[in-house]
Amino acid sequence: MNEPSDAAPLSDERQVGDDQRTAFPDVGDAERARTHALESVLAPVVESMGFELVHTEWSSSGRRRKLQVFLDQEDGVGLDDCARMSPILGNALDAAEVAEPGGVLATMLAGAYVLEVSSPGLERPLARLSHFQRFIGQRAKVRTLSPLAADSTQRNFHGRIKAATPDADAPGDDRRGIVLLDDEESRALHRIPVAHIRRAHLVYEG
Repeated sequence: MNEPSDAAPLSDERQVGDDQRTAFPDVGDAERARTHALESVLAPVVESMGFELVHTEWSSSGRRRKLQVFLDQEDGVGLDDCARMSPILGNALDAAEVAEPGGVLATMLAGAYVLEVSSPGLERPLARLSHFQRFIGQRAKVRTLSPLAADSTQRNFHGRIKAATPDADAPGDDRRGIVLLDDEESRALHRIPVAHIRRAHLVYEG
């Protein structure tokens, strides 16, 4: 059961290395299932109210859990929009939790949590292939579920979005595809599968 939030924040010569040309393992199945369960409930409600569901993200501090839901629309999202949508989305989640006891969503929502509805802000979350395509040329930070190569421990990447291409086996799936991230400092070009990303966001350059 959710609790009310205290606030509603609004020509390249480099090549991809051989270790990044291989197929990536399908990781994060449980996390993707949780995300899908949340979005299957929230997205229809959000869209019916004229907004876009950008991203959902859990965080915690001690025993306090927080579910952030990021919304956007053509004219932007203000504090009044967030305040109006918060109880609507909270009611939708509560109803879905009761409707399917023991399911993925009910398990995820068990216990107290704070629901916070926010605008994406300047450092907008990037969760889908279309998000990366929209912001090609801008800088981003990406954290992957696990290292991209067997001989590496790196999971944090920072660079400019060079390209974002659909998955050949599932061209219509916005949760799959490949992002090329150009790290201008290390002169590395990282090939990151969207399904391999834990979280990502734009980097404000103003």
